[in-house]
Amino acid sequence: MLNATTEGGDAQTVEPADASGPVRIVDIAAELGLSVATVSRALNGVATVKPEVAEKVREHARRRGYVRNRLAKSLRSRTRTFIGFLVPDVENLAYAIAADACAKYVSRLGYQMILAISGDDPQSECAALRSLAEAQVAGLIVAPTAGITPASRALLRGRSVVEFNRLSGLSQHSVVCDDRAAFSDAARHLLQLGHRSFGYIGTTDAVSNGEERLDGFRTQLQTHGHRLPHNRTRLLPPTEKDGYRAAWELLSGTRLPTALVVGSSSLSMGVARAVRELGVKVPQQMSLVVYGDSRWGALYEPALTTITAPYQLMARTVADLVADLVSADGERPDSPVRLPAELLVRQSTGPPPGRNR
Repeated sequence: MLNATTEGGDAQTVEPADASGPVRIVDIAAELGLSVATVSRALNGVATVKPEVAEKVREHARRRGYVRNRLAKSLRSRTRTFIGFLVPDVENLAYAIAADACAKYVSRLGYQMILAISGDDPQSECAALRSLAEAQVAGLIVAPTAGITPASRALLRGRSVVEFNRLSGLSQHSVVCDDRAAFSDAARHLLQLGHRSFGYIGTTDAVSNGEERLDGFRTQLQTHGHRLPHNRTRLLPPTEKDGYRAAWELLSGTRLPTALVVGSSSLSMGVARAVRELGVKVPQQMSLVVYGDSRWGALYEPALTTITAPYQLMARTVADLVADLVSADGERPDSPVRLPAELLVRQSTGPPPGRNR
């Protein structure tokens, strides 16, 4: 129940509007006991509305997740529909490949993609989501931040949303990589080579894919009676700079782990650069497993054993999924979708020092 006032100022109690869809001006008017015209004028800053009434309307609209339909008139004259794609950044190779591929796929399906970047900051994420909502996008693909705000969740309520690469309970529809299984495979591979001393540099476990990657690797070690030491584990924002710094910190001591696994494509690039600068011989002194697109790992010397994620397939799948969701005559697709990653063994992994090669 909501306490509301009429235009004359009398208090009354009204039932909230249906929260299953995006909030409309008519909903706010009903909830506050005001006319639609008054609410519309207040939200558009018309001076004839009393300041206290205008403030009440704006505050209520903000709490309810209301956004203005800025592009309604222009969109009515268009034949194409917009899809929003919100990613943490495009310096991360995973999102750069996915954004490029997804733009092409949605275009082939008759849609146009609007790319937004959160910077992995919850407040920037909320601002980006509000802009996409104001653009009246038909559907949203979202790689959520770790601390997605209640305001962001309100903006997404009732919309066609597909979570991408990360899960935060925003939708029953998602496209992610089966990271847990892939990192379990990497641990198994290193154990079979004879490794017993491990290091791990990965994405923070505050995001779902960071948690799954760490859990897959650590659980497989524990299953075979080994552990991942806390002092050889670094969980960081997924940037090349953070990977570089973490590798320098972890590998500058006199005792190296015999095997190092990296749980992010951007972190992997930074780690690979630091390993080269430190003069660590791979795999003679330390085996190295990285994550991401397999192509850049092939350029390294020696070629890097890579947990390769199917970014192109993920992009095509999420494009098809969101198109089905926003299509009036489309069937509701099965979801969530979890696509397999592959451990591509190359020359950067081998037996630990002291074992026959």
